Amino acid sequence: MKKFLILLFSLAIVSCSDDDGGSTTNPNRDLVVGTWNLSELTISPAQDINQDGTSTTNVLSEIDCTISGRITINDNNTWAFTGNDLVITTITGGLFIFQCSDNTRNEGGNWDIDGNLLRLADGTGAITLFTFSSSQGTLTNIIGENLPGLQAEVYSKQ
Repeated sequence: MKKFLILLFSLAIVSCSDDDGGSTTNPNRDLVVGTWNLSELTISPAQDINQDGTSTTNVLSEIDCTISGRITINDNNTWAFTGNDLVITTITGGLFIFQCSDNTRNEGGNWDIDGNLLRLADGTGAITLFTFSSSQGTLTNIIGENLPGLQAEVYSKQ
C-alpha cells in the first residue's frame, strides 16, 4: 500500500505542469505602442478635387486645407486621438465639396490587439477596428463607404 501511495504521489507531481494554457504575449503589442499620424484618407470613386487634371483616391493629396489626425497608443492599454475632420458635401451629378473642419476633436479610451487586429474602444464602448501592418508601419481603418463617405483612413507610425 505504501508503494502504491508513493507511485500515485509521484505521478501526480510529474503530471503537473507550469503550462496552464494561458495567453502568450502578442509580438505586435509592443510594435503598435507609439504615435501614429494620419497619412491617407481614401475615397471612392477617385476625384480631381484640386482640378489639376489628375484624379486620386487619397483626399490628403488633393485638398488645399490641412486635415490632421494623431493617435497615441500607450503601453498601459489606453489611447488618445486628436485631430480635425474632413467635411464632404454632395452637390449634384456626382460632384462634391471637400472642406476641413476647424474644430479639433479629442477622444480616448482603451485598446487591445489580437493578431494584427487593433481594437480601439472609446468611453462609450464604441469600437473602431484597425489592421496593423508591421512591414508597412501602418494602421488602417477600412470604413468601406462610397462618397460622400470615406473608404479608409491610414495612419503611419511617427
